[in-house]
Amino acid sequence: MTGKNGNLYLVGIDGMSPKILERFLEEGKLPNISKLMAKGVFSKAISSLPVFTPTNWATISTGASSGTHGVFLWGTHRAGESLDEDHFDECMTSTVCSAEYLWESSLAQGRKSALFNYIGYPSNQDGIYHIDWFYGPNRDYFGLSTSRVYNIGHAERKKDSKWELWAQPWDKDEKTQVDLKFKNGYGQKAIILHNKVEEPTNSVVLTVDGIEVVLERGKWSGWKKISVDNGTANVRWKLLQSVSSGNDMVTRIYQSSMYTDNDFCVPEEIGIKLGNDVGPYINDDVGKLYLAGLIDRDTFMDEARYKINWIVKSFGFMQKEYGVSMFFLHWHYIDSLQHSFLGKADKTGSDFKGGESEAKAIEMLREGYILADELIGKLMAGSADQDAFVVVSDHGNIPNHHRVSLYNLFMEKGWSKINVVDGVPKVDLSSSKVFANLSHVYLNVKGRDPEGVIDPSEYESFRDEVRSAILSIRDPDNGLSPFASVLRKEEASVAGLWGEGIGDIALVFDRGYVWSGSEVVSLGEKRVVWKTGGANHGSQPPTSETEFSSNYATFMASGPGLKNGYRRSHPIFLTDVVPTICRMLNIETTAQCEGSVPQDMFAGNSIRKKHNDGIAKYPIRTKVLAVPKTFKGDVTDEE
Repeated sequence: MTGKNGNLYLVGIDGMSPKILERFLEEGKLPNISKLMAKGVFSKAISSLPVFTPTNWATISTGASSGTHGVFLWGTHRAGESLDEDHFDECMTSTVCSAEYLWESSLAQGRKSALFNYIGYPSNQDGIYHIDWFYGPNRDYFGLSTSRVYNIGHAERKKDSKWELWAQPWDKDEKTQVDLKFKNGYGQKAIILHNKVEEPTNSVVLTVDGIEVVLERGKWSGWKKISVDNGTANVRWKLLQSVSSGNDMVTRIYQSSMYTDNDFCVPEEIGIKLGNDVGPYINDDVGKLYLAGLIDRDTFMDEARYKINWIVKSFGFMQKEYGVSMFFLHWHYIDSLQHSFLGKADKTGSDFKGGESEAKAIEMLREGYILADELIGKLMAGSADQDAFVVVSDHGNIPNHHRVSLYNLFMEKGWSKINVVDGVPKVDLSSSKVFANLSHVYLNVKGRDPEGVIDPSEYESFRDEVRSAILSIRDPDNGLSPFASVLRKEEASVAGLWGEGIGDIALVFDRGYVWSGSEVVSLGEKRVVWKTGGANHGSQPPTSETEFSSNYATFMASGPGLKNGYRRSHPIFLTDVVPTICRMLNIETTAQCEGSVPQDMFAGNSIRKKHNDGIAKYPIRTKVLAVPKTFKGDVTDEE
């Protein structure tokens, strides 16, 4: 079947939609993915409900359903905890996942794993190595400073944002200072900037730690090592094109994300070795600046390709130096891209305007998929025929057209109360019968929930009342319900949701509809359903599809035993990823795995079998026409 010496390359491309993927394949823009599909298999995949990012990376990594691994929110909820405790900041961690990961079961079989910007930390097991942690989209756990743009003009400007830092204006000597405050206890650093406006240089001299760095427009500074509290960090800058703001010309400088030499790996020694052998580490957050229009395409591409090459070299380093044979990678840019642009490219989205807006959106999507293709191609070049090479996404994306606020319904009925403290809305659980968290609705029950309000004897009748109210919601623009399913807790196991922590009512929004939370109060929105834009995945069915896009996940693989050039006619489930990998590598699967091996993807098997070698003594199939005399009940018991 397969040899035991093959490596695993699991390339996780967050948000990759098979429908959009196939569009760009047909254009001939994805040569490496085309090669992978020619030598292996391709299938759409059905995500676990709810179609959240942490939920489905847990499913991909354990083979377990949402109810089994327990990551059914952006985190989880445990019986007996306050209803607003969802462990959001722990959503990607091993502390909320209740199922064995593939790298844990593999370690017990003598296989070491390296996880790049992946979930399931901390492990604290020798032989499981983490290179950065996937803390959340455009969030970094270890970093000192996110990538950002310094803006300097000759007049005061708006307040700083996460991605932009507006420095004090240039003084009479064309100088100013940028004060960088670092995260994670690394202190702060003053950066002196001197604007050299005379021609022909038109440069900026940056001074930090007594070192002068001349920034010339459109050129990178090269990596610099600066001192921070408790260590040293790596950073590089680029002088961007200036922009006009009124009568002022604003100078703009891009700064890469900043990490220390060691504090992004577990164990930390790996970070130092990677830095010496491969180069300084950066996060993926540069994509957010590009999507927001804060940096130019060349700057983004330079950073993206630097990161791709860094990943590829690091895979080889970990295999050679640490004996790693199982590689897990999470790459998030596609999902961020689709959230920003899919609604402008897909005619079903409220953001769709056609024309130049549509063309730009499609080009941005195409560009992102081409980058993913480059990453996949470079990793494939380092793999061998006996390796299991898997590309998988956690979901796709679908454009939004309406937003739904259950809280506006609940407040109208007097079931929920929301207070705004310092501009932050918070549900007052001591005065609320109902609490909503994304696609779960919880009743606040005495004796079960710490701030319980509802008497247990009223539970069933009140839940039916809440459910009926949800089912009665209608979109004012078309008269339709925004929900595909409104399930009672005990009914939700059919969708893979079970356990004491899930909502008393579990929701699946219909295609194009997305939730709104308690923020409606501070935003002043009173409606229950209203038009909105953007694109989403978490609220909607995993099988949602339009002419342009799809919420299905993507699965592609090549390796021992798999067919060549096989396109599956119907989707697998993401729970099937782990057992399929284990079959390819001839290893035991995870302890809580609930998936199965799609046998038709392996050589010698077909999707259907026709039994045509038997002959019946008498006709088996008959059809008798009769006039019905009464309504049929259970036809299996009727004469």
